[in-house]
Amino acid sequence: MKYTHSDGSCGCGKWATVLTVVGFLLPAGAGNAQEEEATPVETGPDELPLSLYVEVGGEYDNNITIDDTDSNSAQGDAKLRFRARVGLDVYDQNDTSLTARYSFFQSLHDDLTDFDLQIHGFSVRGKTKAGRANLGTTYRYDSISLAGSKFQDVHTIRPDIGLLIAKKTYLTAYYEYRTQNFDDPLLQERNADRHSLSSKVYFLLGNGRNITAGYTVSRHKAQNDTFTFWGHTADTSLKLPLDSSELPNVFRLRYRYRQRDFSAETPSIGAVRQDKRHTVRAIFEVPLGSSLEARAEYRYVNSDSNLAVVDFESHTVRGSIGWSF
Repeated sequence: MKYTHSDGSCGCGKWATVLTVVGFLLPAGAGNAQEEEATPVETGPDELPLSLYVEVGGEYDNNITIDDTDSNSAQGDAKLRFRARVGLDVYDQNDTSLTARYSFFQSLHDDLTDFDLQIHGFSVRGKTKAGRANLGTTYRYDSISLAGSKFQDVHTIRPDIGLLIAKKTYLTAYYEYRTQNFDDPLLQERNADRHSLSSKVYFLLGNGRNITAGYTVSRHKAQNDTFTFWGHTADTSLKLPLDSSELPNVFRLRYRYRQRDFSAETPSIGAVRQDKRHTVRAIFEVPLGSSLEARAEYRYVNSDSNLAVVDFESHTVRGSIGWSF
């Protein structure tokens, strides 16, 4: 699910206050910040097989959209975001481990409350080592609500493999099966199964720097062929620590290109739909201590489609503070 916000209004006073406070805190630390794939949760003390991450922040987006239903508000709004994760090491022996995790996400919009999103996520991951290869499998279930009402359920299973193919080059690959089911009868023609194959290469440049490049091909099969498509995604990213301290400030730059080629004619346009999307994200991370981190992000989306509601540009700014244990 994705939301993007539009036009002019900068929201009422409480949002101005939230964003001002977050904006003030970001440069206040001499140290690192991180999102959406929020900061990876670090494990707690060795004697506790438990990890915890909590993040709170504010965001303004100039065009709120919902990808899964091709909805576009053509309006901007501010929102408060809250994210939390709890992980438990169920088993950890030698090179084999099993981890369970619960995650929670909540967004609260200033004006456009119909876009308020809540996600409860439950996942289990097992991993082991076979020779030089790292093998893993993850199962995840997400229960998603929109504007306080049940929206959809998503089940995902993803076996993966990782391998160091050169001294400073690491390769990962995975197969993913995803099924989504909408609660609203009017949306159930969008219920779908998706099969994806993906690979990513990490080039390790030393001193915490790296470059990644990845590609994913997907077959998304919906109940109504109008929403069935082949998807192609290419992405690349740069991670660049900005100083040599133990907890450096970090700059990240990410680019993603996504193309969807649909299988059947869309009645409203009398043609087969084609979508192309470019997304650029610039992220600045600032550590405020060993377990506290601030993050600022700018995201630009250029969505090009022959379906008018999906043909748009959006700009998003976000600030957050996260705590890990």
